[in-house]
Amino acid sequence: MKRKIALPFILVLITFMSACSQSSQRSLGSRIQPHSNHSQQYVQRSQLPPVASTNPSRNLMVRIAKSTIGTPYKWGGNSPQRGFDCSGLMTYIYKNSLGIRIPRTAAQQRDASRTISYKQLQPGDMLFFKTSAKSNHVGIYIGNRQFIHAPSGGKRVKITSMDSSYWYKRFVKFGSFI
Repeated sequence: MKRKIALPFILVLITFMSACSQSSQRSLGSRIQPHSNHSQQYVQRSQLPPVASTNPSRNLMVRIAKSTIGTPYKWGGNSPQRGFDCSGLMTYIYKNSLGIRIPRTAAQQRDASRTISYKQLQPGDMLFFKTSAKSNHVGIYIGNRQFIHAPSGGKRVKITSMDSSYWYKRFVKFGSFI
């Protein structure tokens, strides 16, 4: 049975904008750049937990995202060794699974990603939130109405439900670079 989202919720989602860092909103000339920095460490695919999916690329994205669970939050962090902030986690996942670069900040990721509907949402797509007037947040959808994200300082990368009242109220957009 398909779940339906109420019209007021959709209107609230469309109204707000989000992303993890405190950056101003601006358009980007280049939305996605091919991966060219081969010096970055890559996740060993054989060490990733299994995931059931019909799309191998999305399956790999979820596996890589799950492999980061428990990594400490670090503002500006973009690796398992240094820790992650929310947008750094997304750049790591996209680079290590699809070999592409996406914008660095959550606001830039939100603005550059293709807006999709709830019906189009698939594992590997992004969920954007507005957490305050100047702060934004992003997570990666893993299925079953759950997403993985790097919460605020002092916490660790974790799985959270889309239905959590905190995140539900702050949701802005479903986005995709795939």
